[in-house]
Amino acid sequence: MRIAARFMTALISAGMVVTMAAGPVAAAPDTGSGSAEVPAGNTIEPPIDCTPDSAHPRPVVVLPGGDGTTAETTTQWNTLLSTVRAAGHCAFLFQGGVINGSRWTGDIPSAAQQVADFVTTVRQTTGADQVDIIAHSAGTIVANYFLKVLGGAPVVARAVFLTPEVRGCDGSGFFSAYGIKNAPISPVQALSALPFLGTVLAVIAPDKANLVQMLPSSPVYQAIFNGPITQPGVRYSVLSTRNDELATPATVCTNLTELGVNMNFYEDLFPGAAPVGHSSLRSSSDTANWVAQQLQA
Repeated sequence: MRIAARFMTALISAGMVVTMAAGPVAAAPDTGSGSAEVPAGNTIEPPIDCTPDSAHPRPVVVLPGGDGTTAETTTQWNTLLSTVRAAGHCAFLFQGGVINGSRWTGDIPSAAQQVADFVTTVRQTTGADQVDIIAHSAGTIVANYFLKVLGGAPVVARAVFLTPEVRGCDGSGFFSAYGIKNAPISPVQALSALPFLGTVLAVIAPDKANLVQMLPSSPVYQAIFNGPITQPGVRYSVLSTRNDELATPATVCTNLTELGVNMNFYEDLFPGAAPVGHSSLRSSSDTANWVAQQLQA
């Protein structure tokens, strides 16, 4: 996968060169790079082995981000899961769209349907009318598709998002992860200039193919982000970081400013705490305690 990722980065970089030579970037026509080109991916489902009590009647479905691999999930989420469960909640961590050990890298609508199916299983098994959702990073994209497009909002009471990827993201943090610094145009612009890239990525790097679905010209992106993101009846709480190095520009890409959203930045709530980034925010004990508070609010 490292070879494929390098090739993909080189391909996008070449697109940047072509784009720069051609002048200002214009959005490419939408080619519908959806589920026909992007594989769905697999799921990793936990056992439903907890029964909610009257004080905490809603099970909590946790959707981790796409950072790291599925082998690292337990370590990444131990602090938050332990805190939420110690507060009395039944919490189940679900991983979908899994390709080559990476979460949420399959077709986004398919991954959202995987979440919908798991939520149905949790409700049927526990007898709960509704669940709460905790989602991080790429997990929030799938959560929003489930809530808004698939009509999942009526069965969800609270959505707690950590460094969500919302509007205005330029993808520069993705390039930085591959050693490309100070690029003259953003990856979003480069990908928009290469409408064939969805097909290419599905072949050489299937765990990166859904990047094209996050372009503003994509039907998937438009279904989530055109108009209000938040849904009636769901209480949204968001915690982001001003030091976000992946979801860029920081404070823009992860800022969900819609009516009724409890929007916060980690540095404002915990000014004396050690710095956190896009991924490490979800492992902070301060974050874990904050999340538990949102579920009780």
